[in-house]
Amino acid sequence: MGDRKFSFQPGVAAVIAITLACWMVLVPFVNQIVIPINNNTTGVISRASIDNISPYTDYLKYLILLFVPPLVAVGALYLGRRVETRSLHFYITALTRNWVLSTATVILLSAWIINVPFNQFEIGSTLLDSFHEGEFLGFLPDFAQLEKPFLNTVLVHGYGMDVLPGEMAAGLIYNDNGIALTRLFVNLQNAIAVWGYFWILWELTGTVRLEKSRLKIFLLLCLLWCILDGIFFKFDGRRGLWFVFQIAIALRSFRIVGFRPRQGGILALLLGVSLPLGFLHVYDRAIYFLAVYFFASILALFLNKKTAKIWLGGTLAGAVISLGAIALFLGVDQLGAIASQIAYWGKYGRYISFIPLPAIEMTFTSQNFWLPILIQAGVLVYLILDAIAFNWQLKPFFRKHLFTLLLLSASGVYMRITLDRSDLGHAYHGAIMTAFLSIYLLLLGYRRYLEPRLETLSLTLSQQMAVGILLLFLITSEPGFNVWEAGAKLATLPDALSRRDAELLQPDYLEAMEVMQPEIENQSCFFNVTSEGLWYYLFDKPSCSQYSYVLYAKPTIAQREVIADLDRTQPEIILLTNRLWFQNPWDEVLKADSASLIYQYILQQYKPYKSIQSHWFWRRSDRPPSFATTDAFNGAIDTLPDSPISAGDRLVLTGWAVLPEKGKPADAVYLSFGENNTLISVAEVDVNRWDVASVLSVPNYAKSGWTLRVPTASLPPGNVELKVWAYDAQKHQLSQIGEAIAIRIETP
Repeated sequence: MGDRKFSFQPGVAAVIAITLACWMVLVPFVNQIVIPINNNTTGVISRASIDNISPYTDYLKYLILLFVPPLVAVGALYLGRRVETRSLHFYITALTRNWVLSTATVILLSAWIINVPFNQFEIGSTLLDSFHEGEFLGFLPDFAQLEKPFLNTVLVHGYGMDVLPGEMAAGLIYNDNGIALTRLFVNLQNAIAVWGYFWILWELTGTVRLEKSRLKIFLLLCLLWCILDGIFFKFDGRRGLWFVFQIAIALRSFRIVGFRPRQGGILALLLGVSLPLGFLHVYDRAIYFLAVYFFASILALFLNKKTAKIWLGGTLAGAVISLGAIALFLGVDQLGAIASQIAYWGKYGRYISFIPLPAIEMTFTSQNFWLPILIQAGVLVYLILDAIAFNWQLKPFFRKHLFTLLLLSASGVYMRITLDRSDLGHAYHGAIMTAFLSIYLLLLGYRRYLEPRLETLSLTLSQQMAVGILLLFLITSEPGFNVWEAGAKLATLPDALSRRDAELLQPDYLEAMEVMQPEIENQSCFFNVTSEGLWYYLFDKPSCSQYSYVLYAKPTIAQREVIADLDRTQPEIILLTNRLWFQNPWDEVLKADSASLIYQYILQQYKPYKSIQSHWFWRRSDRPPSFATTDAFNGAIDTLPDSPISAGDRLVLTGWAVLPEKGKPADAVYLSFGENNTLISVAEVDVNRWDVASVLSVPNYAKSGWTLRVPTASLPPGNVELKVWAYDAQKHQLSQIGEAIAIRIETP
């Protein structure tokens, strides 16, 4: 047996081709296989029993995917000898035609844009994220109703992101469908940005001066860029829109200025015009590119004089023209307001949204944070060593590594996104420029080491098929390339765009809007502490403060400005809190902590008014609540907290509160600290407490329970005395529940 000779030796290419081809055919069917449990005799309640899916479902899927490819391979072995290979060569040849590849790739890329960036905010879906969607809905009333909105509005990102989509939609509303139309223009910004990324890829293939198959390599890079999106990086969409086109223009300008000086000059002028305009679109990305521009200008000084003159002269002229036009159109005062907002974000932005980087680990998640830094460090090591090899002669060194240095500078400044906001989503965005740097280096390696050998390389038919099937496998495994789904989205677009705002709102938001609209209609402005821009859009009222998002008014100076604005505008009704937005969305810090001065001001100057679902509206009061003592049994604190506790740790108090003389639950419970009884938190009394109603024989006490979140981060370190108070709305009076609670706050 050991001496037996086999006439057939399986090749790696054939194995890959057969396996991937089988999986491409099998996976759509395998994904739909479900073996029902029917009669669950185990008594186990789990996801399997809830969804009625037998655990043996995955066993069946496994067996199919495992054994079908070998069976197909056996059949192919015996049938393959009878198949005329000329037909296979014909298909391979057809698929390598430039026009075929270009047409197919454009269709796939267009489908991906429709399925992914154009679908970031599903136009006809229920609005669930009132915070992020509120950022491009809530600023519209300010810019529609205020005479000089930039003077009275601190934008979160910039006019192009926060206002422009809403303004464009406002001019086209035909069926009270402002939300759907605004989503359309937001998604269009995403789609346009992606074409900017493709432009960068095209310029990268040009900078390395590929001599063979440039178009094919470019199309392949575009497809791979879409496939890898969300794995090693994430497209920055509308926020990075201006930046990516600026990078593309800069790359092209430096690439062609030597042999097309006129076009290079036009591009330099265009880039200069974009510098001030970038600040109108998005503040932070505009600053990022300004840093890249200054670095590029330094590099230009080491190039030939003609290139430096075209670059510096064109960009400076464009910047002056653009800045003058903006100042003329907006006015110097509004231009100064934009500058002050940029300064505010530059000073406080990283402190407002900072999340520390995770530890370096050998995990997929960790690499999204640290891999870009590793790549940049490696590139920098190479550049330093090469500079030494050049004996630090900067002119030839910069000329050799112009595009590497340009992309490295973009990668470095873009890492601020990861460093300042180290949640996974932002880490993806911070890595994208490093991804382009990596692609450029790979193209350099390809151009230097592989392309010269292409004439001597020849692939067998099975190897050609393996490469083709591998590419098809990657494409078909990326759902974004689903052409049919993209077509379906386009087909449903008219219906989605016609959906009225009321159809897209969650029921509790719709009810709150309808109930409160008649009262808030009489106000000149509105304000909420939940940082939901959606409310300004729903009530069609500008913010009563220039900081419409309390979340971004964390610095003490900003909180004091908000308080001054509320004192000046004195809105009758505001929204204090609701089920979701009582805390910040990414760091889960309580609003009563991050905006403690504003929160405490409202507890003094306003009083509970209406609770609609979870939305708690408050009305302005002519005086702060008074404190009173009572001998009646008005409630209890269930458990005392452990002490000491670290500042910022979660601390929740529970109990029950009633108004004995009225025989009903208290209208709210407040929390105070210190001898002056500074009010720092409040909660509704709405938790089921049938035990209290039963023991005290008062049925009305059935919902007398409460849950108070203690803002520990804003409490002073050391020994602190907390008190819980039952609130009587009719008297606007507080009466203490139980004894004072002594805890010790320790700084981390």
